[in-house]
Amino acid sequence: MKTIRWFFLLIVWGACTQKYNAPYHLPLSNGPLVVEGYINVGTGPTTITLSRATSLDSPAVITLAGALVSVEMEDGTIIPLSDQGDGQYTISQIPVNLAEQYRLRIGTPDGKAYASDFSSPIVTPTIDSVSWKLASDGVNIYVSTHDISNDTGYYRWQYEETWEYTSGYPSSYEYAGGGMVISRPDSDMIFKCWSSFTSSDILIGTSATLGSDIIYEFPITPVLFSTQKLVLKYSILVKQYEISQDWYNWDMVIKKNTEQLGSIFDAQPSQVSGNIHCISNPEELVIGFIACTTETEKRIFIDRSTQLPQSQVILSGYEDCIIDTVSDDPTKLAAVFDGGSYIPVGCEPPFCAGFLYSTADCVDCRLKGGTLTKPPTGHDQCFDCPCYLPAIQNPVYPGRHFHSISPNTRANSPMRLKQVPNSL
Repeated sequence: MKTIRWFFLLIVWGACTQKYNAPYHLPLSNGPLVVEGYINVGTGPTTITLSRATSLDSPAVITLAGALVSVEMEDGTIIPLSDQGDGQYTISQIPVNLAEQYRLRIGTPDGKAYASDFSSPIVTPTIDSVSWKLASDGVNIYVSTHDISNDTGYYRWQYEETWEYTSGYPSSYEYAGGGMVISRPDSDMIFKCWSSFTSSDILIGTSATLGSDIIYEFPITPVLFSTQKLVLKYSILVKQYEISQDWYNWDMVIKKNTEQLGSIFDAQPSQVSGNIHCISNPEELVIGFIACTTETEKRIFIDRSTQLPQSQVILSGYEDCIIDTVSDDPTKLAAVFDGGSYIPVGCEPPFCAGFLYSTADCVDCRLKGGTLTKPPTGHDQCFDCPCYLPAIQNPVYPGRHFHSISPNTRANSPMRLKQVPNSL
């Protein structure tokens, strides 16, 4: 197997640096096979992702479709995974026998065969707690666990975040074209959204050097006030896996290679392979580590209105939004709304002689990357509550009322009225 050697040259010349062009170039569609995932010997699905490694100057993800992927038990039982497309292969649940060993087998469209080493199942202990602590710039999330059996003492975690937010202004009207503004149906409301994020960080920890297998308040992630995640309601689902020492060591190498390279004083890149081998060509480099474990998880919620200091300023992303006005003349309405850059938010009572409007990114919450679809069951504890407040004073004509505004808008980005020309 060829080993890539890394050379570093430090040049100091007038405080200038030059771009480094790596001399190693992999074929775009035929680089080393990359295998990601694990064999779930619990009650959940097993999902394996296949792709090809590419050069530094061509960091595109080349997924591998059309492969034959299966889990093999030590007794010879073969359990096929189904091809879901985009390099994903999955099965809802594999037959579990904790006395058996398991491995992954892969047959690629070019006729090559690959297999991982056999590994024994590991049963992951439950998560004791997922907790958070208030910091000056946000909150920090932690996980705690223990294993009375002292099985391995090595752990890895993943997490999924979900948060609820509202746009700068609710809209009860929509532009129908042709200089016409109509009432917005309830099914078309674009005020409340949910957004989500799944971590790709390598989070690993160990208690192997301790007297007992206890992990206490391992840091998972910070959640900053400068993001919109805490503006209303926030949830995080932490997933835990107990792993073998070999798996832990593999993850540590990948973590150092991908996350901790920034200066000549950091750990330098290491050759990576894993426990997957090409049966057809033992000298071929294959990247990946596949083993057997189970998954445990725990979700917590943070509600800004009841759990965070009321005086805390949390940015919503709508601080610079302003309200503008336009008369109900069709020509003028068309001039404002035809391009789609603006959305009407309300009309002036009692006769709707004009309309209030703002930019689309201040009204349509989806333009911040969220979705109008409420998260599925399991989130409802936090995300099934109304977020409107009673009507507030119309910012244009005191004494009249406008639509209700969400707590984040009211607290952090009050309505601002733009002075507009009389021609509107």
